[in-house]
Amino acid sequence: MSRPNTTGKETANTYNTDNGTGAVVRGALNDIIDALRTINSDTGDPTGNENVVTYQPHINTSTNELKIATAVTSGGVPTFTTIGNITQNNLGLLPLTGGTLTGPLSAAAGTKLLPSLHFGDSTSGLFRKGSNQIGLTFAEAETTVFDQHGITLQNQKSIRFSEPTSAATSNAVQYVEMKAPAALATNLTLTLPSTAPVAGYALISTDTSGSLSWGLAGGGAKGASTDEIFWENDQTVTTSYSISTGKNAGSFGPIEIQSGVTVTVGSGQTWTVV
Repeated sequence: MSRPNTTGKETANTYNTDNGTGAVVRGALNDIIDALRTINSDTGDPTGNENVVTYQPHINTSTNELKIATAVTSGGVPTFTTIGNITQNNLGLLPLTGGTLTGPLSAAAGTKLLPSLHFGDSTSGLFRKGSNQIGLTFAEAETTVFDQHGITLQNQKSIRFSEPTSAATSNAVQYVEMKAPAALATNLTLTLPSTAPVAGYALISTDTSGSLSWGLAGGGAKGASTDEIFWENDQTVTTSYSISTGKNAGSFGPIEIQSGVTVTVGSGQTWTVV
């Protein structure tokens, strides 16, 4: 391990042999060759125009780092790029075949037009939308934002819940889609109930703040235009039914109960047909 000394070298270049006796010139050449064989390894980084030039590699034995000079000022002050640690496999760099990072991974901010992280489609991927915000873009169109508030679907994008593929549907997949309305007067938050539902109950509004609970959904009266006058029910019971515990029931008749169908009215309950 060595770097060229000044013995037998030109004053301004320790890598250039000066004129001298055969023994001195031979010693100077061996010194230069030894430095080249060991990639100019020594403690610290070389400085001075006589010792380092642009694109010259060296090894800093204090840190075991392989470096290359990317620039040297007229005053001999160099700038280095660290290539890696010679004591580690692959110089401590993550190979193309993959591996485990031991530190954080940082990427350029990118934009929705050119995301900083993509998977083959250069216009689809992740980018930094703003402070503590990650944007998701597809074909240069921003669709989703991740931040401290959660997940925001942009521009009336939807959530789809798809059915499983099967031979019965010829592997065609249908889905249920939910999305925001085209216009809102103000922000709207819907809060789900914290308990499991009772059979036959539906999600209903608990207050004007968007809190939801489980309850019986009333059918309400109907009518033309904005009229709410007529209460309607079916005329035939096609499926067996039990009046809910602790409840009474009422229907407008006549009512037909199909063969094999049972309506169960419990003790203390009534079913009134008018």
